[in-house]
Amino acid sequence: MVHWLLCDYGGVLSLPQDPTALARVAALVERPVDDLTAAYWRHRLPYDRGEVTAAQYWAAVVGATQRAEVVSRLVALDVASWTRPNRPVLAAARAARRAGISVAVLSNAPAEIARALDRLRWMAGFSPRLFSCDLRLAKPDAAIFATALTALGATPAEVVFVDDREENVTAARAVGLDARRFCGPEDLGALALS
Repeated sequence: MVHWLLCDYGGVLSLPQDPTALARVAALVERPVDDLTAAYWRHRLPYDRGEVTAAQYWAAVVGATQRAEVVSRLVALDVASWTRPNRPVLAAARAARRAGISVAVLSNAPAEIARALDRLRWMAGFSPRLFSCDLRLAKPDAAIFATALTALGATPAEVVFVDDREENVTAARAVGLDARRFCGPEDLGALALS
């Protein structure tokens, strides 16, 4: 029996990253947007796992150490780019809660984004909120799913996990979770729990 709906954050509970965000970052640091975008993702996992600071991450992305005020602006742009709610999915999560299913979050996120998400009113109903920066693990590492199950006090059979990335869904299935790929609001059937 399903007791938990465990959701990814970016691309599920929120809309995908604001498509203009990395262009604004590139303009701020005067780098070509394509190069900056590639570096943003190439260096992201250590930042998501809390292994490097924001200053270290952005220095790697930009290719040079940045002044503290520039790092603060880069972090603010990054946070803002990930905080657009996916309202149809949030409504489906509220419906799951009304049906007696607990809802939680398992997301790759650096500390700055995780703490910003903790402050969003529309995230209050998700508990626990498990972030890679706090767990020092990131999806698709199988260990993050085991850690999440422990935090939920649940068995794999009691959890439906929803993520927009196939590699995360595959990894969750490998540890026994009912993992479902989410591609967009039109796929709310992926959240149907029976």
